[in-house]
Formats: sequence, structure tokens, C-alpha cells
Amino acid sequence: MLRLVRHGEEICEVMCVYGIRRWGPAAAALTLLAGVFQGIHASPASAADCWRATCSGKDPIQMGCDDDAEILQQVTEPDESVAVRLMWSPNCQGVWAKVSRDLDTSPDYVYLTLWTTRDPDGGIEAYDTAGLLADGVAGAYTKMQNWKSTTAKACWNDVDSQYDPEPLRYIINDPSTTTDKPVDASLPVMHGLCTDWL
Repeated sequence: MLRLVRHGEEICEVMCVYGIRRWGPAAAALTLLAGVFQGIHASPASAADCWRATCSGKDPIQMGCDDDAEILQQVTEPDESVAVRLMWSPNCQGVWAKVSRDLDTSPDYVYLTLWTTRDPDGGIEAYDTAGLLADGVAGAYTKMQNWKSTTAKACWNDVDSQYDPEPLRYIINDPSTTTDKPVDASLPVMHGLCTDWL
């Protein structure tokens, strides 16, 4: 409330917002509402520079997709030496992998890989990798992929950037002429850790 006085005589008693005296509380409400809309316009949602397919192969930080990043899933080694996360951005609809490690207790070799495939139950896996973490580097992340058209998982391993420690399950229905029983030809789980396929 603003009280105006001229030469000891009260002129008016109104709420004044940006010089508007006549409208009182209505003007204040309109001004506050305009501020809300300005805040929406300037939110991180409008700052993202890619969407779905245009995010594939792009850096999530450079594209502004880390502004609203969420952890889809995180897995951590029992000794907490390495943690890997599958990240995604609702604004960008992009997904990427992120790893952090304890420099004192983690293995000397830590590779981070984002694995993707259209079908979580089979098919060809594609990968994007941050490669081998250099000495003294405690974390890294991969480029993004379009999560609308793929399923994905984040993995770390100590073998190679193209090594999947938990590959898809490859089933051979007729492994030989002497038997027709299905055989699981997947590699054993070793040398790393992965999130689930999401």
C-alpha cells in the first residue's frame, strides 16, 4: 500500500505498480502474472539446442540437455570404487552414460560405454564411448542418443571400450545336428558392471 501526501493533505491510498495507481490490486496481479510467463519463457526447457534424433551424437552439456538431466538408473561396485549412471533429459529426449570413480580404489583402466539397440531382447548392439579415463580423471560421460528410438544401458569395464560385460542373451536354437535344445551362448558377466536395459 502506498500513501501519497501533498502539503500535509492525503491525495490517495492505492497500490501502485510501475506507476499505475488507478488499477490498484488488479494491476499488481497482472504484473505478477506477466512475470510468471516471462519466467516460463526463460526456463531451461527453451534453452535446449536439440530434440530426439537431432541429439544423437551430440554433447549433452553443450546442447543444454544436462540442465534437466535425470538419473534413469545407477549401479555401483560393492566397494563403491566405480559408479555408472544412465542419464536422460526430458527436454531433449536424449540418453547418455556417465561414470565416476574413486581415484584411490578404482581399477587402473576404466572404460565407459553407452550401449543401444532397438530391441532389448536381441539384435545388434551399437555403442558410444567416452573411452579410457585418463590418469587422475574421476569422471566422464558419453555423447547422447535418441531415447525415443532405442533402448539403452550404461556400462563400465576394464577391458576395452567395445567390451560389453553384460551382453544381450544370444540363444542358439539348433546348435548342432545331434540336439535341438536351445543353448545360451552369452559371454559370462565379468570385468565391469551395467545398468539394466531401459
